Amino acid sequence: MKIETQKLPKNILEAKVTLSEEEMKPFYLKALEKIAASFTLPGFRRGAAPLPLVRLEVGEYKITDEAVSLAIEEKYGEIIKKLNVEIAAPPQVALEKVAPENELIFKLNFALIPKVKLANFKKIKTKKEISEIKEEEIKKFLENLQESRAKQIRKESPGVIGDLVKADIEMFFEGATLENGTQKDAVFILGKNYYLKEFSQNLVDAKINEMKEFALDYPSDYLDKKLAGKRIDFKVKIKEIFSRELPPLDDSFAQSLGGFKNIEELKNQIKNNLLEEKKGKTEQKFELEILKEIAGQSEFEEIPNILIEKELTKMMIEMEESVKNILKLEFSDYLNMMKKTKDELKKEFVPQAEERIKAALIIREVALKEKINVEEKELEEEKERLKRIYADKKEILDSLDKEDFKNYLENTIINRKTIEYLKKICA
Repeated sequence: MKIETQKLPKNILEAKVTLSEEEMKPFYLKALEKIAASFTLPGFRRGAAPLPLVRLEVGEYKITDEAVSLAIEEKYGEIIKKLNVEIAAPPQVALEKVAPENELIFKLNFALIPKVKLANFKKIKTKKEISEIKEEEIKKFLENLQESRAKQIRKESPGVIGDLVKADIEMFFEGATLENGTQKDAVFILGKNYYLKEFSQNLVDAKINEMKEFALDYPSDYLDKKLAGKRIDFKVKIKEIFSRELPPLDDSFAQSLGGFKNIEELKNQIKNNLLEEKKGKTEQKFELEILKEIAGQSEFEEIPNILIEKELTKMMIEMEESVKNILKLEFSDYLNMMKKTKDELKKEFVPQAEERIKAALIIREVALKEKINVEEKELEEEKERLKRIYADKKEILDSLDKEDFKNYLENTIINRKTIEYLKKICA
C-alpha cells in the first residue's frame, strides 16, 4: 500500500492511497463471496450458486463496487496508524481509479484536530466575582410573583397604567406592511415595555374598539436590525381591557404558595434560591474568563469547517431548547420575531462556535499536559448517579455499559476535573 499526503487549507490532510492489483485480489474474491452468500440463482439454493455463475450474473462492476468498499474499510485502520494523526471526524472519500481486477487509487480528506501551542496558564490569574443578593433583587422577584397572581377584571372604561390590554397590531414602514408585522390578540400591560417603552404610553386612555395610530422611532442600536434606525407606523385596535388587582405581599400571600409560614420565610427562600442561581452563573463566568484568557495567549492551528459546523449544530439545538423552555415559543415563531432565518442566525454564531472549540482544545491540551485522567471508581460512581437520575428511562440505562458511552463519560469527567484544576491555579 502506497500513501502520499498533502496538507490542505483549514487543517485538512489529503491522503492519496494506492492499492496494487495484487493487494486488491483478495478483496475481489471476498466481494464475490459476500454477494454470492445472499444471491439466488434458479436451480440453486440461496447462497449455494457456484461463484463463476454468480460473477456472470451480477457483472464485474457490482463486484468491483463491493471490493472497493471492503478494501477501504479494512485498510482504514492501517492508514490511520501510518499517518499518525488525530482526526476530528470521519474522512471524505473520493475514488480516483477504479477498474475490475485492477489497482485501486482513492483519496481520503481528514479534518485534523487543531494543535495548540498552549500559553503558560499557570501564570494567568483571573478574579472571581463575589456572589451576593441585594434587597432590590428579592423585591423584584416578589413583585414578579405578585404580578403572576394578579386578578384580572374586564372593564369598559379607558385603559390606565397597569391595565392589561388585548389588541390587534399592524406595523408599517414607508406605507408598506412589515413582514411578520401583524399581530392578532397581542396581550400587554400598559406602562410596561412592549416593542418600545413609548408603545404602551400611546395607548393610555384608549377605549375598547378604538383604533389608535401613531409612529415610533427605533434606535439605531435596536436588537432587531430590520427595525433599527427606522420610523415605524402603528395601527392598534383595542379589543379588551382588564384592570388588575395585585394580592398584598403579606403572610397570607406566602401561605398561599404552600410551605411557607410567613412572608419573611418566603423572602429567605427566594434569597437562597437567587444566591444559588447567581453562584452557578458566577462560576460559569469565571470558567469562561479563564479559558478566554488562556485562548488569547495561546496559538491554534486552523479549525476545520466540519468542526465549526458540528459546534453550530449543537448551538442551534441548545438555542431551540432554550426558546421552547424559557420563552415558551416555537423556534419558527422566534425566528419570525427576530426577522431572521436559521442560516442567518448560524452565521452570527460562527465566532462563538470558534471560541467554544478553542476552549475545548485548551481543556484537552491541559488534561494531556497535566496527566488528568479518570479512575475506574469515578466512572462507576458517575454511572450510579446517572442510574438514579434516569431510573425510569430504559434506553439511557441500557446505554450506560456500552463502550461509546463509557468513552463519552470518561471525557466528561476529565473535562470537569480539568476545569476545576484551572479554577484552582488561576484564582
